[in-house]
Amino acid sequence: MMHRKLTLALILLSTLLSTFAFAQTESTLYTFSETSTFWPNGTLLEDSKGNFYGTTRGGGAYGMGTVFEFSPPAVVGGAWVYTTLYSFVPYGKGGWLPISDLVQDQTGAFYGTTYEGGDPICNCGAVYKLTPPVVTGGNWTESQLYAFPWDDIHGRSPANAALVLGAHGTLYGVTIQGGAWDSGVIYELQTKNGKSYTETDLYSFGDNADGSTPNGPIALDSSGNLYGVTLWGGAFNQGTVYKYTPATRTAAAAETILYSFGTSGSADGANPSGNLVFDASGDIYGVTNAGGNAEGEGTVFTLTKSGTTYTESLLFTFVDHSTTGNFPVAGLSWNTTNQSLYGTTSQFGDIGNGAGTVYQLLPPATKGGTWTFTSLFTFPYGVGGGYPTGIVTRDPTTGNLYGTAQNGGIEGCDLYCGTIWEIANP
Repeated sequence: MMHRKLTLALILLSTLLSTFAFAQTESTLYTFSETSTFWPNGTLLEDSKGNFYGTTRGGGAYGMGTVFEFSPPAVVGGAWVYTTLYSFVPYGKGGWLPISDLVQDQTGAFYGTTYEGGDPICNCGAVYKLTPPVVTGGNWTESQLYAFPWDDIHGRSPANAALVLGAHGTLYGVTIQGGAWDSGVIYELQTKNGKSYTETDLYSFGDNADGSTPNGPIALDSSGNLYGVTLWGGAFNQGTVYKYTPATRTAAAAETILYSFGTSGSADGANPSGNLVFDASGDIYGVTNAGGNAEGEGTVFTLTKSGTTYTESLLFTFVDHSTTGNFPVAGLSWNTTNQSLYGTTSQFGDIGNGAGTVYQLLPPATKGGTWTFTSLFTFPYGVGGGYPTGIVTRDPTTGNLYGTAQNGGIEGCDLYCGTIWEIANP
């Protein structure tokens, strides 16, 4: 009996010490407020000076969302500095309620999309550009590059996904509605002067067994091909990974389904979401929001390239009522030092509780082996934040991880307002 009590005591002590040490890795750097800005959208964009940029769906001068800057302390141990760069205006020619993460060009200008505004008849969203002030401390200037219309031709309602900035200032994006089959489009915005833009719908989703409802940002390769995922459609209507090849002088543009989820029921994953990342050999990595097991809690998958074909396999399946978290929304980011993957889940992480996790997947010693999953942090909701839905941002100098949680923090904002978090080099 004494031996059993001692064993139980050691197990309890070990658990407490492990929990204590684990908890020290995460810090809440900023808590959003109902009286300023709230509901951060997701991924933080980091510049070369260590400043982060993002958007919120609420708050600001007009209550319709903002673009913000979050700067590191001037001295070690000091406070981070939060600055609202721009408040969206719910009238006039611009859009409001920003829905996408940000991209930035070489001049420092930001680009993104809004969920509402734009065309006054449709209010179907817009693409905007935010130009930095000429003088430090001056006002940022927002300009509308394109307003999505309501018709039977063009896309509308931009996806909750960052734009891609290509050569010569061309922007690429996706919508979740509109197009020939009202299932979303791939569009581009071309410019010659950085001021006026011409929009072209490159491809309409939804025909027959094609993908439907694009559900993540586009990845652009060095040849100009575009890759992404759709939430629905494909051979089994459980989503796809697609490739769009632009037209050349000798060949027409073409869209190809690289993989249709549902080949094994839903055991291979279902409803892919978020971004795609590529390794040096051209293999593709991403997440699904559902499928993988009987509970359908989501997966991390890879498409292994062989010539022009791809073979799908799962790196990890999220488990219900466990510490893994469930239902990933954002995709993945690379740790180029050890080739591991980072990601977030939007719910759970503590058995029966939790409000999402940050996780890491370490690659096997030999390709084709088993990846090692580690849950780095479970969000407790409440003051600690909850519901992370953005791609993890890894600082290349420190190795620290940064991101946002849409909820949690302090009460207000229809419960909670969101946080910015940091995990020390895991």
